[in-house]
Amino acid sequence: MIRPAIAAGAITCVDGLILFFISGAAWRQTLVLALWLEGGLGLLAGAGIALSSTPSISKAGEMIFNSAPWSRESERNAERVGLKWILGSSLLVLIGLAVSML
Repeated sequence: MIRPAIAAGAITCVDGLILFFISGAAWRQTLVLALWLEGGLGLLAGAGIALSSTPSISKAGEMIFNSAPWSRESERNAERVGLKWILGSSLLVLIGLAVSML
């Protein structure tokens, strides 16, 4: 839980500083849109990572790409990594919501 929060905070700070120096007057609105875009893309990536090791997707990958067969451990690892992406991206969306209320 700590790593996604640190990553979301770092992304927000870097985006905010870059937009503050580049866009001037409308930096806050642009920051909100950028955070929502990055959060949405991260949510999609997290869901894709979590679903990438399900038995049906692994079976399709095994048949098409001759990859390794499905294992319960690889599914658990993909779910852990996907959850971190989803948590970090959710925090980005919530930070964007908070900034939009200011």
